[in-house]
Amino acid sequence: RNSTITILPVSHLLPFPLCVSFSLPFSPSILPPSTLPLPSSQFPISLSFPVSPLPPLLFLNVPLVSLSLPQTEGCDGVLGSGLVIDRCGQCGGRDLSCQKLSGSFQNTSVPLGYHRILDIPPGATAINITERHASSNYLALRSGTGVSVVNGRWAVDPPGVYEAGGTTFTYTRPRALSDGQEDRGETLTAPGPTTTQLTLYIIFHRQNPGIDYEFYIPTEKKAEERERPRERERERERPRDGGRAPLRDTSSLIVTVEDPIPPPPISSSSSSSSSPADRWTAESSRPRGSVPNRNARIPPRTDLPLDTQSPFVWRRGGLTECTASCGKGSQYRAILCINRHSDEEVPDRKCDSAARPSPEEEPCNTHPCPAFFEASSWSECSVSCGMGVQQRQLQCRQSFGNRSTMVQPQRCSNLTPPDLTQSCQLRLCSHWEIGTDWSSCSVDCGMGKRTRNVRCVSDHGSVVNDKECNSRLRPQGSEDCHMGPCVTNWYFTGWSNTCSAPCGPGVQRREVLCLTRGGREGGECLGDKPADMKACNGGPCAPTYMWYSSPWGQCSAPCGNGTQRRDIICVEKMGTDFKVAPISQCAELEKPPSVQTCAMEACQPQWFTTEWSACSRSCGKGLQVREVRCLTPDKQHSPECSLTDKPDQEQLCNTIPCSPQVADENCRDRRHNCVMVVQARLCVYSYYKTACCASCTQSAQRAKRH
Repeated sequence: RNSTITILPVSHLLPFPLCVSFSLPFSPSILPPSTLPLPSSQFPISLSFPVSPLPPLLFLNVPLVSLSLPQTEGCDGVLGSGLVIDRCGQCGGRDLSCQKLSGSFQNTSVPLGYHRILDIPPGATAINITERHASSNYLALRSGTGVSVVNGRWAVDPPGVYEAGGTTFTYTRPRALSDGQEDRGETLTAPGPTTTQLTLYIIFHRQNPGIDYEFYIPTEKKAEERERPRERERERERPRDGGRAPLRDTSSLIVTVEDPIPPPPISSSSSSSSSPADRWTAESSRPRGSVPNRNARIPPRTDLPLDTQSPFVWRRGGLTECTASCGKGSQYRAILCINRHSDEEVPDRKCDSAARPSPEEEPCNTHPCPAFFEASSWSECSVSCGMGVQQRQLQCRQSFGNRSTMVQPQRCSNLTPPDLTQSCQLRLCSHWEIGTDWSSCSVDCGMGKRTRNVRCVSDHGSVVNDKECNSRLRPQGSEDCHMGPCVTNWYFTGWSNTCSAPCGPGVQRREVLCLTRGGREGGECLGDKPADMKACNGGPCAPTYMWYSSPWGQCSAPCGNGTQRRDIICVEKMGTDFKVAPISQCAELEKPPSVQTCAMEACQPQWFTTEWSACSRSCGKGLQVREVRCLTPDKQHSPECSLTDKPDQEQLCNTIPCSPQVADENCRDRRHNCVMVVQARLCVYSYYKTACCASCTQSAQRAKRH
């Protein structure tokens, strides 16, 4: 009842904690490090010793009374281990397996709305994003697939905890401080590590006070982990003693039992009386079913003959070329099959393929790559039409390994940054413009068309293709017009100025046309066509011989230069009579040419008139009227005739007194152009005197009075 139990762990043989459970019917003392009184009643006690070269740490768990020393649980789940998670997210780490990435976003003015700041890569830990002081802006977070986490879709989320990327983000919003200090800005924090890429945004409203960010990303391997393969290689190539083949170290194998066996008393003789070999021999000779020594271990075998070792072994050779010129590349050592005795390289097939070492990666060219500018995509054009502006953001980035990370802008100060803005034009801002008023109707009578000029004009005033304007908004460019019913009438020119014969009787000519009211030739005019020639007399003629030239034929060209032809004959003229004479009679006379060139003037318009209307009165001064039109040679209406040559449109008629009256009631005019018969002095001919009896009689009476 007054016994003392001492439990000493052999730390160099135990790679894991030693747990001992037993029941005490008495008050024990546990040594070392202290002697603890226990209750006198019997109850179970559990002891746990973490293996360490240091003195053992004691834990006592009692169901009714806790006798444990004050300890806290480490990140490995063991009480008192003292292990904590480092900034790299490693339990018990020393911040050597990651590197810190930090920076700040200081653009004071960016386009309104969402603006990307940086991408947070997978594996990031200890994430801290802080706005320097309160502002009207908001932090926003999206996943790598574009799913909103915080403040997405133009909605502001409340402060709180949000799950994203395999970790938990805490979102806080600034609160006013009581002592008048400046408000604290928004923050986003997360312990990590992230499992997917996340993207940080700012919802920009007003001037950016600055956003600081930092996080840690894992490196490839620790330096000490890279050293261990080389140490194992040196151990593998170290010469063996005793001419025996090497065996795997078996000192870590532990023989464990579940039944508790009291250990032998600790004394100076017991601690040094047996060697490991003695213990192995004792354990080996122990009969089956007996309890083995709890401190025994399995020693390595040294009784294998030398000839069991293969003469060919794998060895590492020189390094391959580095995979990167900067920012951390990789190198691998060549694995060679070597003859152990001659140190000569032999084909790989002679070595054991199962024992071939794995290629070990070694870092190289770990110096950082030069910083570079990375531009974001161009923003949308600032205007929907016409000339606008596009913007983009620049980040100073630096590559390390197979990743690039945003760094402080000062690292790119020696570089020429790309343009941040550029002009853009999605389409022209064009509109329809009416260039002219409506034209005249295409016809002078009946149905026709009238048009106006409609054009597409750009915002600069220049005419562009109609495709640039909205065809549905185009003003009408043509429409129907009605000029009234078409009416035809006779139009004719004045008589020619000269008689066709210089002496004796001849004729005068004029042109007569049937035209519509609009001046177009064609159709049917009412009434008989006016005469286009009349008789004339140049007086008595002496008989003479002359060349008679027929009128020149029509010029071969209606305008410009052409040729004309005529007939030439020798005639004898006696008064108004002509007869053909022999050519010999005109031999002494110069024969006129029968062909000549003709130069037609530009088609000039001329005046056309209708026939005089009937006199408004038969006597006592009446009035006659007619229509006068200026027509081009192609019989189109024209305003270009000379007004000074315009024929009269009105004239007096029947100015004789109304008495005496003509006695013969049968003496009346039977032709509509009797006025012209009187003017042409044709009343001397019996035909005209009878056809125009009234006009010729009145003319004779006027002549007598004068």
